[in-house]
Amino acid sequence: MENKANTENSNQREYRPIFTATVTPATIEAKKTAKGGDYLIMRGAQVAFGTKTQERTVMAFGKSIDAVRDMLVEGTPVELAVQFDGGSVRIVGQVREKEAVAA
Repeated sequence: MENKANTENSNQREYRPIFTATVTPATIEAKKTAKGGDYLIMRGAQVAFGTKTQERTVMAFGKSIDAVRDMLVEGTPVELAVQFDGGSVRIVGQVREKEAVAA
């Protein structure tokens, strides 16, 4: 008997809004996924969103790495487009100007 619960959930993508946050990486590590893809992990990064600042694990995958790699420096705050993913934060890319988004 097939378990359809896992199949149905894996085919649906959960909507996660994109926010602008100021990320200050404490450390930056380049790693490989189990399938050999590159990713960056920043444990203990300070993430400022609105009036809140929290310590979170921040990660970047795929094309997002190329978009932000040169911007990330340990201890230096940078404004990024992010998604909150449970207890961690996923980098989407650079913050786009409002005029570019509207076009």
